[in-house]
Amino acid sequence: MVALISLVSIALIGSAAALPPALPTKKTGCGEVNVVLTGLPPNHPTVIAQGYDPKAVDAGLKADGANVIKAGYNYMLVLLGPEVDEPATLGKKLEGTMWSVAATGFGVRGSNTTELTYHMEKTLQLFREKAPGAALAFNRSPVSTLEAIQRWAPLSSDCADSPGKDLGSETFCDATVCTQSF
Repeated sequence: MVALISLVSIALIGSAAALPPALPTKKTGCGEVNVVLTGLPPNHPTVIAQGYDPKAVDAGLKADGANVIKAGYNYMLVLLGPEVDEPATLGKKLEGTMWSVAATGFGVRGSNTTELTYHMEKTLQLFREKAPGAALAFNRSPVSTLEAIQRWAPLSSDCADSPGKDLGSETFCDATVCTQSF
């Protein structure tokens, strides 16, 4: 009986250790939260094949980034196709910054292709390696990133008078792949 209780206790402790972190309760101040969002370039063929208009996706991402910064978060956007060497691009971009939230766009997660599933897995592995303390967040559209960030890193006050910083935006896509302009 003692052995069974010990075995059950070990199993429960192991299960608790494997649980994801609870939603945050500590709120931080304006300009204190660094966020990175990665996703597909709007003119990538996989975005177009999913039925999205590249111009609308681009406009949504730009407006979304502006809203994230206006809300008080420091924000970087890195768009890259699955044909790009992620450690050499995204991995380098993640270095040197303490990331609070690392988000992946819906265009990558919503795809039904093996190529984009593998792309997402590599992205999450990079987040784990280069941004180990960051909460992983997922938007559900090009205009819902702020909502995803606020779930994991709520701010302590309204930041209307203290916006965050624009940490940059870069797109990496092989010119032979992203040929459509928008």
